[in-house]
Amino acid sequence: MTTLITGGTGRTGLALAHLLHDAKRPLVIATRAGAAPAPFTAVRFEWYDFDSHVAALSAHDNATPTSKIDRVYIVKPPLTTDAVVVTSFIDLAISKGVTRFVLLSSTQVGPDPSSNSPGSVIHQYLIDRGVEYAVLRPTWFMQNFDANFKRSIRDYDYIFSATHDGKIPWVSTDDIAQVAFECLTATQSPNKDIFVVGPELLSYEDVAAIASKVLERPIRFKRYTLEEQAAFYISLKWDPKYAKFLAELDTKIAQGSEEAVFVDPETEKNGRKYVGKRTLFEYFVANKKLWIKQ
Repeated sequence: MTTLITGGTGRTGLALAHLLHDAKRPLVIATRAGAAPAPFTAVRFEWYDFDSHVAALSAHDNATPTSKIDRVYIVKPPLTTDAVVVTSFIDLAISKGVTRFVLLSSTQVGPDPSSNSPGSVIHQYLIDRGVEYAVLRPTWFMQNFDANFKRSIRDYDYIFSATHDGKIPWVSTDDIAQVAFECLTATQSPNKDIFVVGPELLSYEDVAAIASKVLERPIRFKRYTLEEQAAFYISLKWDPKYAKFLAELDTKIAQGSEEAVFVDPETEKNGRKYVGKRTLFEYFVANKKLWIKQ
């Protein structure tokens, strides 16, 4: 039983790799470069290169060469608008003996074959194919603050969004990896989607207060308009349509979308919610050096 991890050196993928390794579970990391840090086995994988799919699904963990890949962790290609590249890979994987898939999605992307969202289409496809599966639907990553906000906090002492007073149960990518690990290694497949949230609801004003306390200097929250938020994503060289989609998610947060996921008693009752243990305060303390002024 070997797990192929697409996006294997990404935030959730590498954390998942460490969990599998520590549990002595065979794994192969799939990356565009075909390289991964020791002690992991890596294979080249490019979403838009079919030959790399075939090679990756035939790979093996060097420590356990007789164990074939039968589980896959899917991180879809970033910024893609095309679900077919992933659904075709799923078909190939099934033909090669893969029996269980865990897909990384998000809270606001549910199963819908007619949706314009590739995540919705892929989610529904796993259901329709009748395979063992789990779809992880995490809220916003704590680690966004060392990506999207690193420079604004470090150099200009502010964070920004169009969420206004909306609250988010920020989650650590380590907690997401833990859920993925449990879904991949469980004797019985979950066969459901799981909302992955952090332990507390926080607005961006709350986050600014936490950052101020940890960094020992005032960090402000700037309330962006929808257009300003979309322009920021476009400045990162993201597709304008995708930038607009992400900005509109901020509007939904302002209207309570992420808070609703956190407080919904139904997801708790039927085991469709996982509450992580790591707090945003702990995250800022552990990564304080990222935002120290040069």
